[in-house]
Amino acid sequence: MKHWLNQHVQALSLVLGRLKKQWLDTLMICAVIGVTLAIPSLIYVIVDNLNGLVTDVKKDSQISLFLNKSADESSIQNIQQQLTNNPNIKHFTFVSKENALKQLIANSKNSDLIASLDHNPLPDAFFIEPNSIAKQDLQQLQESLLALNGVQDVIVDSEWMNRLQSLLRIGSQAIWIFGGLLCFTLVAVISNTIRMQILTHKDEIEVSELIGATKSFIRRPFLYLGTSFGVIGGVIACFTLWLVTYLFNLNVTKFAQEYQSSFSLHFNVFTTFLGMLAVSASIGWLAAYLAITLKAKTKY
Repeated sequence: MKHWLNQHVQALSLVLGRLKKQWLDTLMICAVIGVTLAIPSLIYVIVDNLNGLVTDVKKDSQISLFLNKSADESSIQNIQQQLTNNPNIKHFTFVSKENALKQLIANSKNSDLIASLDHNPLPDAFFIEPNSIAKQDLQQLQESLLALNGVQDVIVDSEWMNRLQSLLRIGSQAIWIFGGLLCFTLVAVISNTIRMQILTHKDEIEVSELIGATKSFIRRPFLYLGTSFGVIGGVIACFTLWLVTYLFNLNVTKFAQEYQSSFSLHFNVFTTFLGMLAVSASIGWLAAYLAITLKAKTKY
């Protein structure tokens, strides 16, 4: 066990020495890896935050039920009773046409013009919060509300949210495809770099083979080299993601405040960074393994 551990420590020390000696080349390839990994990670964070925003907005979605202008007090009470007994309705609020007109006048810049109207054009309305926001449940509830006597129109406010959520699902699938293509590109880039390293140390490999070195002993430094590229690139990717998110939030927070919103990009730092490092290290190891396996001239 001690001998096996010493071999790994020796290989790792050798790799770190080579990286230090060629620090500029190392920095360049790791920067390429980091930026390449940061791009799909940033897109994933954006889409994930938008999904959360859509979910929060959908929770606040309402069904607007407008009554006929000729609806009297008994009709309103009858509808209110049926809404109370409906198990698919969580909560509802009644707004009379008089109160609606007062709110319109208070919030409008043309309040004098509205106040001069000879009649109230607004209907009585109920604003309903459903128990379920599933598309099929909302449709069934809308149909049942339209069938009520005295109801003129029923508007579901979350239709555009359903369309947006469908687009975000497509975006999530596109991220995996885009990320997979970038990972393939990184494997090719790192693999080519490892092959160049194999050619550079060809004489050392041949000498090691002549004195009885095993294939594992010869392969081990190159596997550590590829993994080191991946880990350092992953650290750069994590820093890039954090920096871009921080700069984005500085600007978007001020913009969102103008619309009474607190939207900002956020993510679980520990799990996200740990996942990025695991992916980058795996890509580096896989690229190194493919390079030393497919390199026919070295037989490794």
